Amino acid sequence: MSDTLTIDSAQIAQWQAQQDFDYNRELVGGGMTFTEWMMTQIKELLRDLFGQAWYSDYTWWVLAVIGAVVVGIVVWYVWRFHPGLFKRRKDEQTYEETEDTIYGVDFDSTISQALGREDYREAIRMVYLRTLKALSDSQQIDWQPFKTPSQYVRELSDSAAFRMLTAHFLRVRYGYFAATRQLYDEVEQLGKEVCL
Repeated sequence: MSDTLTIDSAQIAQWQAQQDFDYNRELVGGGMTFTEWMMTQIKELLRDLFGQAWYSDYTWWVLAVIGAVVVGIVVWYVWRFHPGLFKRRKDEQTYEETEDTIYGVDFDSTISQALGREDYREAIRMVYLRTLKALSDSQQIDWQPFKTPSQYVRELSDSAAFRMLTAHFLRVRYGYFAATRQLYDEVEQLGKEVCL
């Protein structure tokens, strides 16, 4: 008598190769780390989205692109909402903040001394103060020690050269922009235009 129960080993092998019939994975699932579990979930999602054949050919490329996009989003978020992390640290300045005054100062001598030691920051400051003194002497502005540069710009609102001069002064004095000889020459020229 022949056995009525025959096992088709080819069919069983085919079923075992399919993930839908892999029942052992449910029994052994506890040995995965979180990272392994997350990678498995991502791989299954990609396999569902793109299909088995396409996914298996481009697995690492897809993961690399997704990783690059995630890193890009994180960098953009940090740059957008925490821009201070990307700014240069304030270098130690040899520049000393002092009270600005326009009286009792020999501007030409102070400017030439600053230029001699290539201290363009101080030279620009002195050119600006010299310009304020000239404007105050000609009664175009009312100079006061407590006034801000923006208040003087409002008083002399029709002078584009004075606005530009003040912008350069503010960037160098308070914005820690590098003061160069080229910038000094531009500030000197603007100062002359304002005082004409």
